[in-house]
Amino acid sequence: MDASARCPRCSHELTPPGMWTSTWECPVHGPVAPVKPDPVPTADWTRHVCASSRVPVWLPWPLPSGWVVAGVAPVGDEVSGIRAVATVLTGPSPLGGPAEMLIVSEEPGVGFANHLAGLDGTDPGSVVDGNPYSNVEARGHSVPLWLVPTDSDQAIVVGEWDLVWVWVVVRPASAGALLVDRLAFADARMLGEEVRVLPYGARSTWLDPS
Repeated sequence: MDASARCPRCSHELTPPGMWTSTWECPVHGPVAPVKPDPVPTADWTRHVCASSRVPVWLPWPLPSGWVVAGVAPVGDEVSGIRAVATVLTGPSPLGGPAEMLIVSEEPGVGFANHLAGLDGTDPGSVVDGNPYSNVEARGHSVPLWLVPTDSDQAIVVGEWDLVWVWVVVRPASAGALLVDRLAFADARMLGEEVRVLPYGARSTWLDPS
């Protein structure tokens, strides 16, 4: 593991496991699963993440026209496995101009999605209540998605699939029309060789430490 591994909740650099501890330590949050440094996205990197991920690696399927994979960031290590994966895609907004879509699949308590979306806490909390905003089709199951209030220029929804949180964040907020139509997600772990023919683009700065 690279020594520059960082905290999924605040991006602080972590102290690696050593003689006195078997966990990665954040100076703010204590023991956490580390965010692995993510390179420019490629088929080989995506397959590497898929091979050790305990959670789905979601992708819109089929990818919207003109969209490319712009980042795949895993959270976890070789001992416990990958507990969260953030995937970023870039492409044209339905209303014109460029847009970005962040999809995070994570176990409860990780907090990576909250951090990337600029939210407090580690989980959705009381947001997942009442009538859902939309749905996503994920591996043959309809997953309700609830709208997350935000003052920033982004649209955020969250749901739950097989005890794992599913977050979708779209920038700018005007591109939230992408969330109204019924999305379908594929788990890249199940795609096999199809991962190699996905369009990959420049790495998104959304996954940079902040």
